Amino acid sequence: MNRYLIPRRITQRWEILPGWGWRELGAAGAGLGIGAVLLLLSLLLPAGGGWGIAGRTLLVLLPAGCGAGLAMPMPTGGSMLDMLLDARAYGRTRHLYLYDLGRDDV
Repeated sequence: MNRYLIPRRITQRWEILPGWGWRELGAAGAGLGIGAVLLLLSLLLPAGGGWGIAGRTLLVLLPAGCGAGLAMPMPTGGSMLDMLLDARAYGRTRHLYLYDLGRDDV
């Protein structure tokens, strides 16, 4: 009987840049949309809210960067958003604490 290697399944992921796929692009686009809404709201304030061009640019680009940062994959395999959702789920579950009342070193 001949032995041969069975190839494992390769999952392909479309990427714009290394680590940037559809999910990250969507998160950055949603952040840009939120930034555009914030920019329009700042323009409704009297005298443009007193912000210069640098403040308005930051107002648009900061939500986009936060959205992309939440969706970017980390070295552990998940994203920051996945980690935050896991931490929230862990905080909402019941925990069992084991106390040893006979120990003196406490």
